[in-house]
Amino acid sequence: MQFDLSRDYLDGIVLQQPTGARDGATEIKAGGQLHFLPSSPDGTMHTAIVGFALFIGNQDQPFARGGWRFLFTTDANFDPKKDPNNDFFQQLLVVGAGKIMAILNTMCMHANLPLIPFEPSKMQLQAGAPAAPAAGA
Repeated sequence: MQFDLSRDYLDGIVLQQPTGARDGATEIKAGGQLHFLPSSPDGTMHTAIVGFALFIGNQDQPFARGGWRFLFTTDANFDPKKDPNNDFFQQLLVVGAGKIMAILNTMCMHANLPLIPFEPSKMQLQAGAPAAPAAGA
């Protein structure tokens, strides 16, 4: 199966002043998920949104979240929901999370907040793992 990215862009982003410890002792957790929107009638044009959120400690609400939208095509009819562990989707998650983090860290810098250390290449798709909601979805 041939996958080709057509376009990608920021879907939405939110950054709030984090509540909790400011001494750096509290752990920041990241969560991400891919959301698929309905495909074209012929099943070759697709939309995926990488939803990504950052949580402090065990809080239920993220202090930062964003969504990055990818438009891609396939060379044959394809249903993304039937193959959620595809390597292409792992790459979308890594690229989308990296782009969201680049924007979030820029926002943190302008808001005089500490930068958030993050390595998107260490992200992995985990079936059934709790995920963050996508902004704007």
